[in-house]
Amino acid sequence: MDWNVFAHEMAQLARSLLAQDSVQGTLERISGAATELVEGCDAAGVLILRGKRVQTLAATDQLVIDSDLLQERMQEGPCFDAARRRAGERVFRITDVTALQQRWPAYAPPARELGATPFS
Repeated sequence: MDWNVFAHEMAQLARSLLAQDSVQGTLERISGAATELVEGCDAAGVLILRGKRVQTLAATDQLVIDSDLLQERMQEGPCFDAARRRAGERVFRITDVTALQQRWPAYAPPARELGATPFS
């Protein structure tokens, strides 16, 4: 990774976020930036968790909403777990697809059927 390029992209993103005139606009810009700046990210959104219920904000694709609803139904999955984490807990990036089936056995098979990456 070229850190100078990355720093420039982050500065541009910060300016873009400051230019938004609403919270929704800011969330949409964050989701859009994820698909632009994160290698391998084809769809993104912001998931919030209220108890055991999820709400998807600023999804870039219907797949995000479908995956979030699946995670709510199964009460497991990568975004569901990230939303439940407590301050100071480790956050990780999934690079080994085989670990998904072991970590989220109820979520992984139907997520694969949805076409959720990195399953497809």
